[in-house]
Amino acid sequence: MKDTLIKKIKDYKNIIIAKHVSPDWDTQGSAYGLKEIILDNFKNKNVYVVGEKLNLGLREESEDILTQEVITDSILITVDVANFERVDFLFKNIVKEVFKIDHHLEDDKFGQNKIVDSSAIACTQVITLWAYKNKLNISKKAASFLYYGLVTDSGRFLFDKTNGETFQAAMILSQTGIKITDIYSDLFLKKFELAKWHNQAFGMAKFLENNSIGIIKVEEKVFKKINLGDEEIKSALSVLGGIEEVKIWLMAYQTPGSDKIKISIRSRDFDINSVAKKYNGGGHKLASGANISSWKELDKLIDDLSSLIKLKGK
Repeated sequence: MKDTLIKKIKDYKNIIIAKHVSPDWDTQGSAYGLKEIILDNFKNKNVYVVGEKLNLGLREESEDILTQEVITDSILITVDVANFERVDFLFKNIVKEVFKIDHHLEDDKFGQNKIVDSSAIACTQVITLWAYKNKLNISKKAASFLYYGLVTDSGRFLFDKTNGETFQAAMILSQTGIKITDIYSDLFLKKFELAKWHNQAFGMAKFLENNSIGIIKVEEKVFKKINLGDEEIKSALSVLGGIEEVKIWLMAYQTPGSDKIKISIRSRDFDINSVAKKYNGGGHKLASGANISSWKELDKLIDDLSSLIKLKGK
């Protein structure tokens, strides 16, 4: 059986790759890793990665250079995006075709064609194994991007859905000669200012339900005072993840100029995705995001998370 994505890549000269809004390393690594795979294995392709970026030392293609003529004649490949509304591309509704690559549970079945493996820990795992299965060359540059997503979405291979295929993907990528230690240093070594912020964030944390729920609340006025990037600020959520008593932890934050409050929720044991979906969000069973309109609504969300813990205790 001919691989559908291979056929689609061959069919189109112009290929646009889009991530989800508020990108993480998995969607970023998936986008750039896939771009390199396409350029290395298929001739005469124009590949554009669009949307907000993380600091991988790369320059995003400006959507300004994508004319309507190009966009309407392009295939849009979405990576690590569960819901079409979260695709970070202003002109997503006028492309010729959409192809979805993802690892989330499929609530929104968008895309004429797709590769979705909800058992995979990361979208980068899905892309790596797809390329390997189809005997495509994965360059050292592509592998480096893909490894960023694999190691972060798996929590350094510690999260629940890490499996044999995760380690197979890691083996495939490492065999290209990537410098894993450099990637780990880039991701996990903290600058002094970031370490100070993590310490401050822990001091701001509130603990409920006998310390089983940990909350870091970052209001807009606080966000403005922190001399760090958005992703660095959000990374402080990790300070609650290694505490034995804390079963569910979250960060609620409002970026300057936004009328929405974003929430990142994590757990080791509870299906927090079931709660996130009630608040304009979703994701994975143990790692999800949500969006609310007021700080009062945060209390309702926390009550729902408390109910998860109480139900399990019965």
